[in-house]
Amino acid sequence: MIKAQTAFTTELDDPKAAAADILSQIDLGALLKNNVGIITFYQDMHETGVLDAVADALPFDTVGCTVLAGGTERGFAFEQLSVAVLSSDDVSFSTAASGEITPDNAEEMTRACYREARDALGGEPSLIFVFGPITSEISGNRYTLALDEESGGVPVFGMLSNTGIIYEDARVARDGKARRRMVTLLLIRGDVKTRFYSKAISDSNITRRGSFVTESDDYLLKKINGVTVREYLLDIGIATGDTGAIASLPILVDYKDGTKPTAYSMYANTDKGMLVGGLVPVGAEIAFADVDYDSVMGTAENALGMISEDLDKDGASVLFITPCFSRCLTLGIRSEDEMKMTAETLGRRLPYLFMYSGGETCPVPDSDGRLVNRFHNMTYTAMAIS
Repeated sequence: MIKAQTAFTTELDDPKAAAADILSQIDLGALLKNNVGIITFYQDMHETGVLDAVADALPFDTVGCTVLAGGTERGFAFEQLSVAVLSSDDVSFSTAASGEITPDNAEEMTRACYREARDALGGEPSLIFVFGPITSEISGNRYTLALDEESGGVPVFGMLSNTGIIYEDARVARDGKARRRMVTLLLIRGDVKTRFYSKAISDSNITRRGSFVTESDDYLLKKINGVTVREYLLDIGIATGDTGAIASLPILVDYKDGTKPTAYSMYANTDKGMLVGGLVPVGAEIAFADVDYDSVMGTAENALGMISEDLDKDGASVLFITPCFSRCLTLGIRSEDEMKMTAETLGRRLPYLFMYSGGETCPVPDSDGRLVNRFHNMTYTAMAIS
C-alpha cells in the first residue's frame, strides 16, 4: 500500500523560506519505511537555490522537472514548486539519473539509467515513472520505447520537462540538481494498482480524416496520400512556413493495433519532411484536428469525469495529472482555466500533483484491454495509484 502527501509553495527567491514552507505541509513523522518525492518547479527556482534547498530538506530521494505551471490540491500557479511524497512499508522505490542525452545516444542512456535504477531496486519494477528533456531534436517517444523494451512492457508513465515555448530553459532534476539534457527515473516495486486516463481531441474538432502515411522515416513524416507533406498542407490551406499554424494543427495517428488514435504535434519543418512528436509508420491512418479553447476545456471535462467516476467507485491513494503544456498555451488569456477546472472538480478528496507536460507518456489499452506504453502530445493524461 502507498500513502501520499503533497506540498505547494510560491516562494520564488528565498530558499530557507521555501524549504520551511514545504516542510510545514509534510508530516515527516508519518513517513513509512520507504519514501520518495516528485518535485515540479518553476524555471527560476533552481537558479535561486529554492529547488536545492527543498530537496536537501527532504530525507529521501527526489526526481522531477520544470513545468510551465502546476500545483496540488493545496493550490496551483505558474511560479510554483510542488511536491508529492510517496511512502510505503511494503512497496519500494529507487531513482536514477542518466548521463548527457544527445540525438545519437538517447535510447542507450535511457536503458542504462533504467538498469541502474532496477539494480538499486533489487528486482523488476511494477511501474516506471520517467522525466525526460524536451528538445526539438529528440522525440519523447524514444525514451518511452526504450523503457518499454528494456523492461519487457512494464507500464511507463511520465512527462518531458517544459517551461513554455523556449525549450532551452527546461530542466530535469534529481535530488535538487537540475540539468538541461538528462533522463531521471523513479521505479516502483510491489503490489501497486494503477489506472490510466488519456483524452486528446474532441471528435467535433477532427476536421480532415482518411489520409494515410505513404512515406516516412520513424519520426519524419515525408508523404501523405502519395504527395509530400508540404504539398498536402498547402492543399488544405496551411502555409508550411507558418510555424504557429503547423504547431496548432495536431494529427491523430491510428496505428491499427487496437488502441485509439494518438495525438501528436508537428513541430519542425525540414527539407525532407515534417518532424512529428511520435512514430508515423507507413500505412498508419492519420487525421488532422483544430484545437481551440472549447476543445481543451471539453477534453479536460471529459477526462475529469472519468477520473471522478473511478474515484467514487474505487478510490485512490494519489493522482498524477500531466496535461500537455500546449493546451495551456491554447487557452490564451484564460490560461489558468484547465488548472482551475481540475481543482474545482477534485477538491481535496485525495492528494494529487498537477504538472503541465512537454510530452506525455501514458499507457493505453488495446482492444483486448492489454496496456500499450504510448507517448502523446496535446493530451490530458493522468494516473491513479492505490
